[in-house]
Amino acid sequence: MIGSEQLSLSVQAATVMAPVAVYFLLLGLLNSRPRPQLLTARSDFILLNVAVLPIFCLPVLSFVGASAWTLPAAAGAILAVAAFLAPRAGQWVVYNISMPEALRAAERALRAMGLAYRREGRALVCPDASLRLRLRAVTLLRNVSLSAEGDGAARCARQFHDHLAVELARVSAGTSPMAATFLLLATTLIVTPLGLFADRMPEIVRIITDLVR
Repeated sequence: MIGSEQLSLSVQAATVMAPVAVYFLLLGLLNSRPRPQLLTARSDFILLNVAVLPIFCLPVLSFVGASAWTLPAAAGAILAVAAFLAPRAGQWVVYNISMPEALRAAERALRAMGLAYRREGRALVCPDASLRLRLRAVTLLRNVSLSAEGDGAARCARQFHDHLAVELARVSAGTSPMAATFLLLATTLIVTPLGLFADRMPEIVRIITDLVR
């Protein structure tokens, strides 16, 4: 019985660590590319939630008990909350870039669109297009988020995205020190669950053998 409980704890630990490891691996790869990487805010939101949701789901399922109806109900509730909280169109995240570089790339994209603008701190305002681009940096992740606001946001979002992608393709981005840190964390989180299962391999083999008989 004790062995089964230990195995169950190992499985839960691996379930939590694996998505987080993949998330850190993606962060490391995004920050290792020779060019800044442009993602929609929705894609970035999905990546983050896939990594952190198991941490919250497992305690809830352990409390209420996993059954034929609790698992679909939990999945449905999670999808509903994610859909409600997901960023709207007209928001992007650029990885492996500094704030000054992101501002310059956004300015060049606006000029390519033929829009006049003025800089207000970390925002670019286009009065004629009723558009305001707000930029925010997360130094630890070395990314910059951009949000299109105003009456012209929906109209200009697709065109701005295309021009920004072109401008970012011209920016050289070296590998940041955080990229190596993220890759190291990912490797650690991938290897750790294997260590948890090392002394349980005979029992795992026996369980699998019983299932396939």
